[in-house]
Amino acid sequence: MFSVLGAVTVVGPDGQVVALSDRQRSLLASLLARAGAVVSIDNLVDLVWPEDPPQDPVAALHNQVSRLRRTIPFTRIETVAPGYRLAVGPDDVDSQRFDRLVRADTAGSLSEALSLWHGAAYAEFAESPVARFEAIRLEEARRQATERWHELRLDEGSPDLPALEAFATEHPLRERAHLVRMRALYACGRQADALAAYQRYADRLADELGLEPSAAMQELQLRILRHNVAPPTPLRAMQVNHASVGDRHIAIATVGSGQPLIALPGWVSNIDVIIAGRDPRSSMFQRLVRTHALVMYDRYGTGRSPGPVDDFGLDASVAELAAVATRAGAPVDLLAMSQAGPVAVALAATRPELVRRLVFFGTYASAAEVFIRPDLNATLIALVRSHWGLGSKLLAGLYRPDPTDAAADHMTAVLRDSADRDVAAGYLEAIYAADVTALLPAVSAPALVLHYRGDRVIPHRGGLQLAEGLPDARLVTLEGRYHLPDIRDLDHIVDTITAFLSGPS
Repeated sequence: MFSVLGAVTVVGPDGQVVALSDRQRSLLASLLARAGAVVSIDNLVDLVWPEDPPQDPVAALHNQVSRLRRTIPFTRIETVAPGYRLAVGPDDVDSQRFDRLVRADTAGSLSEALSLWHGAAYAEFAESPVARFEAIRLEEARRQATERWHELRLDEGSPDLPALEAFATEHPLRERAHLVRMRALYACGRQADALAAYQRYADRLADELGLEPSAAMQELQLRILRHNVAPPTPLRAMQVNHASVGDRHIAIATVGSGQPLIALPGWVSNIDVIIAGRDPRSSMFQRLVRTHALVMYDRYGTGRSPGPVDDFGLDASVAELAAVATRAGAPVDLLAMSQAGPVAVALAATRPELVRRLVFFGTYASAAEVFIRPDLNATLIALVRSHWGLGSKLLAGLYRPDPTDAAADHMTAVLRDSADRDVAAGYLEAIYAADVTALLPAVSAPALVLHYRGDRVIPHRGGLQLAEGLPDARLVTLEGRYHLPDIRDLDHIVDTITAFLSGPS
């Protein structure tokens, strides 16, 4: 039996823990994190000797594998080109048993699944390349299982309020935990405490992420105020369709009614993350739905539009947007935020019949004039491609000034839940290459440009590029070091956008 839900250990058939050297544990953790898959020799050498590889790494690795085989003879370490594979049964690894129990989705199975944990997944290997991505996956699965267990206990009428309070306090930005906490407090006759918990969560969300609580959270607060609490209703129903662009299939979600407003995806995004209120743009979208048919889509290879991406270029992104606009019922309004500016400009310039009005927020026209450090750009691309967890955390820290660890972890999870590292790196590389300056004079649609003066992701000069180059543009400069809308400015931002979009065609 192998254990990775804590320190990496092996228990033999006699029930005794098998003693392993540090090198053997590193090799075993590398194989366990990819259990059932072949791990190449080159990859294993890099994992086992990350800083000081031996002179003959292939021979040294073979020696370590032979020693590990002798130490745990009851396990098969198979030699399969181009490397090795650890053969395990469905219950040989506690993480696999955990996944199976979670899928059963009962209070009993979840309780058993959570009892398997005795520390951080992969322990000392959790932050190293040996098992970083598997450890991240398992820790998030553990948190989701904990939230689900508390939901089921509450539905059964036996909430474990002290454990729930402790979990919600430990994870101050996890909405699901706080939804269950509010319901549990109210069920225990503590209406005032439930409302106070909502306010604490709302304040923390505003301070650290610039967001307001989601529609589901606000609905629950109203139900508690009215003494009419039932399990929270689902978020506003959305229609999900698909558009085909060659062999690419793009997921499109429409929420609300009225004039179509297409919210372009930024670098990487996920419709489900946005609808759940976790995306930095969610609060603004939630308000715009009141007056528009908000259309969101996941670019190919991200979110609900999975697939192997072989073209990250501007033309492919413009073709996707054209298909979405046509399906939504052109002419449409476009809301281009963050890295989406060049895509919106290109469509408006080349397909003017599809675009009625343009709103730009924190974006740009020419990458070379905005991202002026090619060496830094290359470093970030390489970091995302090789260490997505570390790269996403570094980039997440740029979205808001002085983020707390919880806020940085939240943003990191948003990015990781939107795309894998190769797709994220590919689209980031395209962002640094985009230049639509020559197309700006050809855009006939009226444009509104909003940009924070202290934006650290895309400097304010990106907004100036658009405002100065577009024939019919108005620039609104916001004060602050934010990249995306902060809750303190949300009323002003939404009012400004709504007034602009309601103007004459």
